[in-house]
Amino acid sequence: MKILIIKRTIILIALLSIVFGLGYWTGMISKDDLPTMGLLAREMPIFYVKKKAPEVCLTFDISWGEKTWPLVLKVLEEHQVPASFFISGPWAVRHPEAVKEIYHKGHEIASHGDRHLNLSQYPKAVVKENISKAHQDLSAIVEKVAPFFRPPNGDYDDLVIDTARELGFETVIWAVDSLDWKNPGPEYMIERVLKRVFPGAIILCHASDSSKQIHLALPGIISGLRSKGYRLVTLSELAQGGSFARNDPR
Repeated sequence: MKILIIKRTIILIALLSIVFGLGYWTGMISKDDLPTMGLLAREMPIFYVKKKAPEVCLTFDISWGEKTWPLVLKVLEEHQVPASFFISGPWAVRHPEAVKEIYHKGHEIASHGDRHLNLSQYPKAVVKENISKAHQDLSAIVEKVAPFFRPPNGDYDDLVIDTARELGFETVIWAVDSLDWKNPGPEYMIERVLKRVFPGAIILCHASDSSKQIHLALPGIISGLRSKGYRLVTLSELAQGGSFARNDPR
């Protein structure tokens, strides 16, 4: 009897896979729908915001260093651009005044986790501790921490997303990578972002010292986005009037 049930389940899954596959390729099922289809569902993070308004969000990850973040903050202030900063707990503990300055300059503070681990390789207890500890550290420094979590290295699986959500956070990746962490040159980064941007895009940058050229590229990125008609906002503002998109456009 058990063998028969197993065989029927396998057949059912196979048939559903064929149906959804045909639906996708014929256009009856969109790519956006695939992550939410029951048996074939997979937890997905946020990559961008679905909206018609020409708005985008610059996000900056900080995990280490003392040189880059003030340069980034200066450019954002000069161009009057609000951004969302995903800050790691240990860096925040070592640089509480920097976190306060970023926050009081009108930028959004969100979590980049605690220890810089590939969390998909760890059990739930470690994932939970990582997210919880970082939030506690950030909340002890500033009055408001946004309910967003960007996992270290952008590494995630279903467990990471589920655990973050249980703790009250949505996992956020990105739609456009500036590749500033590779230091490919300001002009390359400007061209790359402007070529790939679209309404609702979440743009990945860094304010850690490993990103040595981002402050040089930022003025061109900002002016280029504005010349295309985009308004630059924080992630919380970007979410207003739109819905989170969980299909990876990269």
